Amino acid sequence: MSKVELLTVGLVIGVVGIASGLSIMNARSHARDIARLAHVQEIGIGLELYFNQRGAYPVAQGVTALGQPTTACLSEDGFSGPCSAGSVQAPYIEFIPSPTATGLAGKSSCAGLKNAYCYATDGTTYRVQFELEAANKLIGLVKGANCATESGFKPGACQAY
Repeated sequence: MSKVELLTVGLVIGVVGIASGLSIMNARSHARDIARLAHVQEIGIGLELYFNQRGAYPVAQGVTALGQPTTACLSEDGFSGPCSAGSVQAPYIEFIPSPTATGLAGKSSCAGLKNAYCYATDGTTYRVQFELEAANKLIGLVKGANCATESGFKPGACQAY
């Protein structure tokens, strides 16, 4: 093989390697966003179950960061620390995870925490703000802050009450 052929083969291998690396990074980012969406959807389902039994959403003082040690469970008492095994009723959400911070820019921050699922309510409606690494055109969400309400996902940051 001549030097030109070796150089061409090396260049092709380099381009394929870079393209593969970018593809893997994009796939990881997409997987983290899917997990965040699943978390927010699970929070929404738990909130609706709570509302159906109680006629109102769980009380919150201002905007509350979910998935923290003091808000890791949604039970008949609202958001609280870890669910207790001796509870009379099964919790609506036994474990609320906090979002993976990797790839986020702090666009959804509350209660002194960056990259949080931020919950607010007026009792009859709720808002959960969350962040995505990339836009999701399939469901109309944007890169950065987005909002989940009792009506579904909405692009952009949640409006204040």
